[in-house]
Amino acid sequence: MWKLVVLSLAACAAPNNHVPSGVDGQQQQNDAHNASIDAPISTANDPANDGPSVVTTATVTIPGATADHMLPSTIYTPTGVTSPPLVVISPGFQMARTQYDSYAHHLATWGFEVILCDYSDQGFFADHQLMANDVGAVITYALAPAFTPAVDAAKIATAGHSLGGDISVLAAAGDPRVKAVLGWDPVDGSPSVVPEKMTGFTAKLAVIGETTDSSGGFMPCAPTGDNFAAFYASAPSPAIAMTVNGADHMDWVDDPSCALCTLCTAGTASPDLSHTATKRLNVAWLRSALDGDSAMQPWLISPPEVAAGTASIQHK
Repeated sequence: MWKLVVLSLAACAAPNNHVPSGVDGQQQQNDAHNASIDAPISTANDPANDGPSVVTTATVTIPGATADHMLPSTIYTPTGVTSPPLVVISPGFQMARTQYDSYAHHLATWGFEVILCDYSDQGFFADHQLMANDVGAVITYALAPAFTPAVDAAKIATAGHSLGGDISVLAAAGDPRVKAVLGWDPVDGSPSVVPEKMTGFTAKLAVIGETTDSSGGFMPCAPTGDNFAAFYASAPSPAIAMTVNGADHMDWVDDPSCALCTLCTAGTASPDLSHTATKRLNVAWLRSALDGDSAMQPWLISPPEVAAGTASIQHK
């Protein structure tokens, strides 16, 4: 959302172990059987659908990069998966982490350990670098020996919407532990990340976005020059950018009817289009970028949205 105010973060760190403690430890069963992320994946299995893993959730509070930053967080764990990759998700500006539950749960069904956190600082002039440092603190928390299951330290990704996408890129730019990034209609903020912070960027980047909110109104939510296309232009190869036709900036939240959501120009497409395309991209990109899963390539090269003419995609 707007360069002045849009953007997001997700950082977490808590006591030693995140095993559900009765606060929020419910188990969710998918239609498919439990399986490891290392199980063979066929291109007949659409990554937009839930994967085979059962997911448990736990609510914790994770210490951030400074003593005064405590981050309410939800951890999504795929049961039965050994050494899962880690994904840290950052919400958009002024958005609660619950707005991105569907993406976190979906990734976990595919065998990813996911940490989704609220901002410690909800202010209009929050320190974005400190937010990125909080993301790093979350990663450190998840790599601690007491964290279970032990995540794969060589397979770490960040993801986020709007400001969260910007913070995810900023965190990756300063943290070589991050190997892949997903930006859901990311918007550059202040200080600028694109292209200044992407010099020497080594993480593999995928972005998905729209053009409805690139201009117009008092303050466009994803202005041209600061939107997802700018991140893609500054990213080294390999990188992917998908444009969803008719979507708008708030199509990436679980409840686009929220009060703040109405400040952005409404698009003509159903939010379901962006949700489905994003879930498919999330899994296909991370499986490809982190695991080298060649079975995911068809979903990245010519996904159904492109074939149907409802989206376009660029690769480099």
